[in-house]
Amino acid sequence: MSSDNHKTIVLSLPAAALLTISQAAIGCGIGILVAEKVAENRRSTAAVGMLCLAIATSAPAVVGVVVNVINGPESKLGARRRLRSIRDDSGLQPEQEVF
Repeated sequence: MSSDNHKTIVLSLPAAALLTISQAAIGCGIGILVAEKVAENRRSTAAVGMLCLAIATSAPAVVGVVVNVINGPESKLGARRRLRSIRDDSGLQPEQEVF
């Protein structure tokens, strides 16, 4: 039995690029850790550097997704903000008269 209870997340081009770079850095870091052809001290240093790069580049994408989930139009806060703007804005300019 399949369900369609998934949300589609749209990322901007910079966020998608950073996410792609971070995934590549994670793959490189793991590959370097398991490689046997590189000296142990150089392998560890390179792997830690790649993993730090991956964390640094994926942080903006993660923050963007979390902020969108919390403040996006589909969230409670987004719905409240939209309703408040509808209620506060009568659609008339201050100079116009109401008949």
